[in-house]
Amino acid sequence: MEEKEFVNLVDQLEDYARENPGAYKLRVALLAALGYVFLIGTVVAVLLLVVFVVFFGRLNAIVIKILLIPVGLALIVLRSLWVEFPVPEGHELRYEDAPRLFDLAKSTRKATQGPALHKVLLTDEFNAGIVQRPRLGMFGHENYLLVGLPLLHGLSPDEVRAVFAHEFGHLSGKHGAFSAWIYRVRQTWDQVLERMRQEQRFGSGIFESFFKWYAPYFAAYSYVLARAKEYEADRMAVQLCGKENMASALVKLELRDKSLAEEFWPSFFIRADREAEAPKDPFTQMLSALRQPVAPAKAEVWFSQALTRKHSYADTHPAIGDRLEAMGFGDVRTNEELHRFLKADDQCGDEYFLPSVPADFIASKNRLWREGVVQSWRERYEFVVEARKTLATLEEKAKSENLTPEDRWERARLLRVTQGAEAALPLLREIVAGEPEHAGANYTLGEALLEQGDETGIRHIEAAMEKDVHSIPAGCELIYNFLSSRKRTEEAERYRRCIIDYFAEMELARAERTTISTKDDFKYHDVAPEVIRELRDQLKNYPDLATAHLVQKVVEHFPQEPGYVLGVTTRKSWYNATGNAQDVKLVGQLAENVNFPGFTYIIALEADLKPLRKVFERIQGAEIYRAN
Repeated sequence: MEEKEFVNLVDQLEDYARENPGAYKLRVALLAALGYVFLIGTVVAVLLLVVFVVFFGRLNAIVIKILLIPVGLALIVLRSLWVEFPVPEGHELRYEDAPRLFDLAKSTRKATQGPALHKVLLTDEFNAGIVQRPRLGMFGHENYLLVGLPLLHGLSPDEVRAVFAHEFGHLSGKHGAFSAWIYRVRQTWDQVLERMRQEQRFGSGIFESFFKWYAPYFAAYSYVLARAKEYEADRMAVQLCGKENMASALVKLELRDKSLAEEFWPSFFIRADREAEAPKDPFTQMLSALRQPVAPAKAEVWFSQALTRKHSYADTHPAIGDRLEAMGFGDVRTNEELHRFLKADDQCGDEYFLPSVPADFIASKNRLWREGVVQSWRERYEFVVEARKTLATLEEKAKSENLTPEDRWERARLLRVTQGAEAALPLLREIVAGEPEHAGANYTLGEALLEQGDETGIRHIEAAMEKDVHSIPAGCELIYNFLSSRKRTEEAERYRRCIIDYFAEMELARAERTTISTKDDFKYHDVAPEVIRELRDQLKNYPDLATAHLVQKVVEHFPQEPGYVLGVTTRKSWYNATGNAQDVKLVGQLAENVNFPGFTYIIALEADLKPLRKVFERIQGAEIYRAN
């Protein structure tokens, strides 16, 4: 199902769900049951087949081998129905660690008629939530309340209460149990399909065909239910804690998350340009940043950007503007309303609910976070050191002679990296003026201009994307963010669609290059002679290899990027004339150990692909290796 079809179906279902909520939930339940009927029905059919053959047929080695095929598929289905959810990670809290936190969870659970909690875990995430982990496959589960210390650190006690009420609201009463069941069903189908793809057994295509039809419809039906549940959870939070506290929590979560992404982390990692070792306390530094007030001017810009965002069909959470409007804040788009939510808090949530953080929790997170950044930090530091050396050499060279075009581009690139956009702009403009089609210079210039608020950067990024199609995702994202921040949502939407179209084209290109048949067209590889000599030298190391032909597949998607096919034959011994295992082994060895030009798909010219031998042999220059 294409994205447009999915969106249209979701929109239709939302209208239907509003008008017929009971009938809609029945449809969702029946659609979920259909998946189980198909899977369990398959298992039952296999069992009946085995029973029939055992009691009424004649068993022999061939019949037993044939029966192993459906039995194997049935076992895959049974294993997949045993839903596997990892145990949530976090530091388990006891009542004596945070009595007010436990009391809040207990009172909120009672007020929402939510499920009993089995464990409360403290995490390092700027988030909170309830995770249900199945214990008996698709039957039975245990409930974990996950509370992020950063979230407690960044919100007031009243805002924390609102967040808790929202999370428990997801699982409130019978409706919550139904939604949780549908969520687990979605995970089950994802797991079944993934296992079928991994196993690739004979007959598994039946399941893939069913789920290709079934999965989009179930995803659309369950998506509507999940998004409606978000609004319902918001209403529960408003009812228990007041709309001011719930709205304030939403706004602060949005702004503080943006502050971390736009201010704290960039300023944290820029230190790698001058400091060889990563800080030992990144988690502590992040917590401190959450305590800092958001500057009013930046808050207005970020909040304005957030309100321009439409809800995403890849995320069941409604857009923040829609959520605030549903709570009754129709005028929240004004700065006066925004500043109501940015008042300084007398007390933070962790001071009230968790006055004493468990021993070694922060120290362990500092160690863990540092381990996550230390390698990239050192690589960045070493890169900048070398970049400055190279830049100094180029600067010195420029004093005595004219730089080559390559040197000028390298100088501009390194200036951008080490000294920022402003320092590199004059040289980038000069390069693009002399080489208007230079993809790298156009992209870098466009990025630098957009950073400075100059809209002319858009045309330079578009010029880069015309020359380098693989710059489309990053380039379109830059333009999309630039236009969205200026509330030009209709213009921005075109670039969002461009990203989607690019990845759709990429998937078609991948499928086109990894599917080889006798109906395909092929042509001369057109690879440089020195590359062929190097490849031939590598192929000499495989004694089982008899011949190797390299050709180029004629492709429709991204034709400027060749897709090569290496067709090989093996030396067959008299006692192993078919040699299928030998072919598979050789293809695997070549794929793992040999360096090929660009994307190269390796096939054995045997069985169904044997007719390609003559096709490849007729292409002059295709044979690149023949054993003596």
